[in-house]
Amino acid sequence: MDFPIVTLRQLGRLIQDVRSQKGLTQQQLGDQAGFAQSAISAIETDPKSTKLERIFQLLSALDLELVVRKRKIFISETEW
Repeated sequence: MDFPIVTLRQLGRLIQDVRSQKGLTQQQLGDQAGFAQSAISAIETDPKSTKLERIFQLLSALDLELVVRKRKIFISETEW
């Protein structure tokens, strides 16, 4: 299943949703990815200052991958 992400808020929400679907707490995901629980909370809430490397670590811990493709709809920069 694909999860199109066009804003950072959507990325945080996706991480939270997938974590919940897998039955993981923030602490458990943090343990798998090598982060503190507070870091997972911060990323789920507002990922804008998160380094890309950390995003990839989280995606890997959730068994997800990043796919880049041409956008199908226009999103204004104010939604970032």
